Formats: sequence, C-alpha cells, structure tokens
Amino acid sequence: MAIHKISVKQIVSRIRQVFPDAPENYILMLINDALVELGMYNVKDMKAKINSYVDTMWYNIGDSGVNTVGDSLRLNKLFRVDYMDSDGDYIQIPRLLDTNILLNDADTGESAIDFAT
Repeated sequence: MAIHKISVKQIVSRIRQVFPDAPENYILMLINDALVELGMYNVKDMKAKINSYVDTMWYNIGDSGVNTVGDSLRLNKLFRVDYMDSDGDYIQIPRLLDTNILLNDADTGESAIDFAT
C-alpha cells in the first residue's frame, strides 16, 4: 500500500494558485489546524502481522516498522494486539490502560507498572 506524500512547499504553492495574496504564515496556520483536526479522526484502518522472535520484548511498530510482507505500517494509533501461541491460537494482549491487569516484568518478576492507589 503506497502512502501519498506531499511537501508543505507544494501545499503552499497550490494554495497560492487560488489565493495569490494569502500570507505564508496564515497558510501555515491553516495547515497546522488541518493536521490537528485530521488527527482527531480515524482515517485509515489496517490489520498487519509481524513476526515475533525468542527473547525479544520490543518490536518496531512505528513509522519505520514493516509487516511480514514488507509493507510499511505507518502506525499512529494501536487498538489491539493478538499473539499467536505455539498451538496456532490467537490470544489478545490486554491494553496497558486497563488498571485491572497485573503486569510483570518478564526478567525479574517485579511489577512493571506501579499503580497509585
């Protein structure tokens, strides 16, 4: 899946074709406002699979992350993670925001998050 890229300079140039006298600072403020508003909505929903490895706790799922077929993830919000166990069954990993889940550090057995009571 290709991601369409456009620079700020190209956007300003296109706006100037319609509004040649628009001040550059005003155009940049409008672009920033549009980016903030776009961030408030889900504009792309995708499912991806990445390979897991022994003794690996952290995986790259950000802008430079790729799925199992090499497509860029370009992730800005993660809703759910399922992990395939050795029997081939998918197990949903609970969200860290759920304070009812006991979280342990894989190496020490100590609590990974200290919830204030």
